[in-house]
Amino acid sequence: MTSQTPTKPPSEEVKTHDEAQKPEVKKPSIALLEGKASIAVTVGAGEAAATWKLPKDLLTHVSPFFNAALNQPWSESTTESVDLVEDDPAAFRFFLHWLYSWTLAKSEKQPLAVSPDLETMVYLQAWILGNKPCCPRFQDFALRHIACRTAFFPDCIEKAYTDTPVGSTVRKWAALEVNYGATKRSFKPSNREAWAALMERVEDLAIDVVKLQIRDT
Repeated sequence: MTSQTPTKPPSEEVKTHDEAQKPEVKKPSIALLEGKASIAVTVGAGEAAATWKLPKDLLTHVSPFFNAALNQPWSESTTESVDLVEDDPAAFRFFLHWLYSWTLAKSEKQPLAVSPDLETMVYLQAWILGNKPCCPRFQDFALRHIACRTAFFPDCIEKAYTDTPVGSTVRKWAALEVNYGATKRSFKPSNREAWAALMERVEDLAIDVVKLQIRDT
């Protein structure tokens, strides 16, 4: 049994959420920016933390998470706060870009980091962040940027597997990328040991890649 090169690159195989599976959320109107209530959202911990003051109406409109956190029946304050200590400020900044532009355009290029692997990591953090506010549209926005990356590294693939649930679209992307790179022998010789160690360390990834290789046989 010989493995053949996949006919499609991962960017063409990764699927975003079906429209039918997305919650019905209308595009935010300008009126949502005019409310009096503002929310101080602090993301990250320690010196790396960043805080934004954001319109409450906008956050609760797009996110069931923020809606539940900020619309408690006993809360009467017009200024509240939310702490997202475990999340990444750069990823949240990406979320804000989506929140205010409401676009899924693949062509939008907004450099987020100094190197390709760090930039891919930010997009992965953004997809993971999207699980918390329950924003599948934002996750699709992040996934489109992930899928069009031309460089990915073992730590990005490991992040995709260790921090996302089984069956997630990001896991599927990661397995497709590794399978595609292995069958096309596009891994740099200097990185081959790191890739081999990753496959031993992340058993689910190894299993998914083997399944893809069987599929492509």
